[in-house]
Amino acid sequence: MKEAEMLSWKVKVFDCNAQRIKDYDIFKGYYKDFVKKLKKKCANKEEFSEAMDREMMHMFWSRCEWELIIELDEDDLIWLIPWVGCKEPEKTSIEVGADNTFDWLGFLKTVNLNGDNRAKIDVYDQLKYHWDDFITYLWTTRQKYERWHPKFEN
Repeated sequence: MKEAEMLSWKVKVFDCNAQRIKDYDIFKGYYKDFVKKLKKKCANKEEFSEAMDREMMHMFWSRCEWELIIELDEDDLIWLIPWVGCKEPEKTSIEVGADNTFDWLGFLKTVNLNGDNRAKIDVYDQLKYHWDDFITYLWTTRQKYERWHPKFEN
């Protein structure tokens, strides 16, 4: 188990107040305590994964204010465009092809169900793309004041 650290997992969202797409840490709120309690409650990693899936779906699935369009243009550039609440989408859109913190092209291929070069995505979609890594990170990272337990080793 890793030493105590602050949990952090960032996703892309649209901030309608600032009128820009930004990184958002999903552990900015109460989730640190939620994860700690859930790890204590769950007998194993699989049970923890199922419970986290329900919670993440409840909190982040199809929240229209954070939904984005991911688009591959004719020049093979990958763009994120706000879905709703944006005054000037063409100025707010960002090109993410050079972003090495996330595999945007691979992600686009998984969510692009209709064969078009664009798809609507949300925070939950971004989490599910790296779900196994996300769950392993949460399961094996010890937070401050969290006791070590052998079940966290796998």
